Amino acid sequence: MKRLPRNNAKMIGSPNKKVPARRNQIRRSSPTRGLASESGATAKSSSHWLLKFLFAVYVLAIIWTSLAYAAEHGITESPVAASVGLLRTTPRPNRRVRLTAYVRSAAEVAGVNPRVAQWVVSHESQYHPEATGDGGESRGLWQINRFYHPEVSDECAYDAECSTDWALQRILDGKINEWTTWKYCRAWFEDCPF
Repeated sequence: MKRLPRNNAKMIGSPNKKVPARRNQIRRSSPTRGLASESGATAKSSSHWLLKFLFAVYVLAIIWTSLAYAAEHGITESPVAASVGLLRTTPRPNRRVRLTAYVRSAAEVAGVNPRVAQWVVSHESQYHPEATGDGGESRGLWQINRFYHPEVSDECAYDAECSTDWALQRILDGKINEWTTWKYCRAWFEDCPF
């Protein structure tokens, strides 16, 4: 009579091979396996909330930036009207190139240093012929002030040719310091041409 080994295993086939007596044993999960799955769920939950938090911060940053821009540029109307106004006042690249060339050639013809004329225009209106400043008092390409120069109509102030002719004549008359940007050119601006 053969004796069974102590671990209750049956000998099948060769004497060196042992097979467990009960094949359909229920596997018990180890305590560490349960903790691993719980920590994985916690990690996923934490990353999910982190993503939600980051998205909320992103949306708030966009809203904050929009409100800050609107406050800085005095936009109080509806967003559609503001964007249409911005579209209207933003010069297209070709238009800006044409205006730059026009101011340069008009200054050369008038006998004004073209660098000075272009510098004043670029710092006053950035080549936006429809630009307004000082609460609506300064108008056009050269930002001609309505209070100090009531003789210049809105039509002329917002017209590139008319305002350039008027401004170049003022410069020739020695009144270039009427433009604050030029008056404080050396003190305020690093790119001052003189």
